[in-house]
Amino acid sequence: MSTTRLRRRAATVLVLAFGAMGFQVGAWALSLPAVVDELDLDVGRIGITLACMAGAGIAATTVSGRIAERITVRLTLALGAAASGFGFLVMPLLDSFITFTIGAMVTGVGLGMFDVAANAAGSLEEHRSGRTLLSKLHAVFSAAAASAAVLAYLLNGETGFAPSFWAAGLACIAGAIAALRLPVADRPTIDTPTSERPCASRDLTRLVTAASVFAFVIVCGAFTVDAALEGFAALFIDQLPGQGAAQSALGLASLYLASAVGRAAATPAIRRLGDWKTLLIGLGIVLTGAIVLVGVGAAWASAVGMLLIGIGLAPAAPIGYSVMGRSRANGVERATARLTTAGYGAFVLAPLVIGAVGSESLSDAFRLLPILLFIMVLVTAWFGHRTHTLGRGGAHEVAS
Repeated sequence: MSTTRLRRRAATVLVLAFGAMGFQVGAWALSLPAVVDELDLDVGRIGITLACMAGAGIAATTVSGRIAERITVRLTLALGAAASGFGFLVMPLLDSFITFTIGAMVTGVGLGMFDVAANAAGSLEEHRSGRTLLSKLHAVFSAAAASAAVLAYLLNGETGFAPSFWAAGLACIAGAIAALRLPVADRPTIDTPTSERPCASRDLTRLVTAASVFAFVIVCGAFTVDAALEGFAALFIDQLPGQGAAQSALGLASLYLASAVGRAAATPAIRRLGDWKTLLIGLGIVLTGAIVLVGVGAAWASAVGMLLIGIGLAPAAPIGYSVMGRSRANGVERATARLTTAGYGAFVLAPLVIGAVGSESLSDAFRLLPILLFIMVLVTAWFGHRTHTLGRGGAHEVAS
């Protein structure tokens, strides 16, 4: 099969995989209020469930890199998607806090493998082709999540959260089947001279330490914000005066659609401006959105704040994964697994902190977001300075 056809097949499979992963995330986020109502949970207990789910995901991510190296990224991707789908199909049948939490942990294991394998496959394809791909794939993820949020609102009603969970499970199973068609090939080296590549493809192997610090801070920060918004935004909006399920669905759909638009726009921006400048602009937009969301409290502020956060945060995780992948001459799978493990660690801590700080009102917890975002801005500016030094030939770090 020709190289062009292999690239097209890889891109198609990755689009389907990221779409399935995004769909289940959107269905989960919008269905949480229904889960809370049906199982009679409070913010603290749903925080425990989310933390246990993320903890199970961490356990999976710690070994997913080695599994991918041993049995290929393709099979790891298929296994992760299938396990996640199985969890979503089973969870509606579990009617207590303990059993539902166990089901969520099974889903977390699958999602951890799914996440690592999908991002590793995308990073490897970027490395093979020299194309900017991860931002586009994460845009597909966000668009699918937005569609799932709307569909979950339409499906969830008197029947509870079961229909949307079953739809998410079937989407993941479809993603697992598609993953089996992912081409498996040796990882070639990009031969294009550094000066002739787009900004996103520049060699970062001489900045491995700075790239790793940058990637870990940005991905962990993005996972923390995601945990806050995907896990608690629907409940946060529902607590505002005059808000309800429809406004929660609108807010989450706005977030995911804005993320899709932001990630699609990030690709040409990265090519023109480079990684860190694109991200710095995005984080400024996110910071503005977070201040609007937590500081205004009006009905319109939730939609506007979510739109700004979705657009600005969109390129953060894909840029982090891309920088990590391009800073490694070898071992991309394991590096991706470690990065995802750290991200899931943030995903574990965030629900616990939010559940504790926001036990009386989620507004108290959401006020911590601007502080986190400011730290991400500082690290991005520092990484920009290091890459500027690299461009002048002043960097001498060597990747191991």
